Amino acid sequence: MTTIGWGVRRGWIGGVASLLAIALCVPAVATGGEPTEQIRGAIDRGLAIVRRADLQGDAKKAQRRGLLRKELFPHFNFEEMSRRSLGVNWKNRTPQERQEFMDLFKDLLENAYAGKIEGYRGEKIRFGKETLDLPYAEVRTAIVTPQGEEYSVNYRLLADGSRWRIYDIVIEGVSLVNNYRSQFAGILQKSSFEEMTKQLRETVRKQSGARS
Repeated sequence: MTTIGWGVRRGWIGGVASLLAIALCVPAVATGGEPTEQIRGAIDRGLAIVRRADLQGDAKKAQRRGLLRKELFPHFNFEEMSRRSLGVNWKNRTPQERQEFMDLFKDLLENAYAGKIEGYRGEKIRFGKETLDLPYAEVRTAIVTPQGEEYSVNYRLLADGSRWRIYDIVIEGVSLVNNYRSQFAGILQKSSFEEMTKQLRETVRKQSGARS
C-alpha cells in the first residue's frame, strides 16, 4: 500500500513539517505587515509551549502536541488546502466525501507537523518580503542551517475575515499543495476515491503509531 507524504530533495528538511519546527525555535527579527505578524505571533506562542518545563519528555508528549495543535493549526486553512490538493477531483465528490477527505488530510498534515516540531537542529529563520494581492498574501522566509546553507520557504495565505490563514507552503520552489495534488491524481488514475481514502487513513494510522 502506498504511503502518502511529502518529501523534497533536500535531506536536511525531512519534509515540509520540519520547517514549522525551525520557525518555532527561532524568533524572527524582521518586521512586516499583518500576514507576517500573524505568522510571527503563532511562532512566538508555539515556542512558549515547546519550552515549557512542565511539558518536556515522552510522558507529556500527548499534552504538548495537543496544545501545539490548538495554538498553531487554526492558522491553517485546511479546507482550502484540501480543495486545492484534490484539484479537479474535488468537484465530483459528495459533501460527505469532501468532509471525509478533509478530515483525513487535516490529520495527515497535523501529525506530520507535530511529529517534527521537536526536531530543531539549530536552523535559523529570516522573514523577507511580504506581498499582497487581496485576498491573497505571500510571506517569504529563508532558512539558514548551522552550516550556512540557505533555503527559501514561502507561506501563501488567504484572508479569512479578520485574519490570514496559510493554504500552501513552498520550499525551494516546491509547493506542498501541488505535490499532494500530483500524488492524489496519480492514485485516482488507477484506483477509486474509496481506495485513496483507505490509503490516506492507513498513512494517518501509521503516523499516529496505532496498532493494526
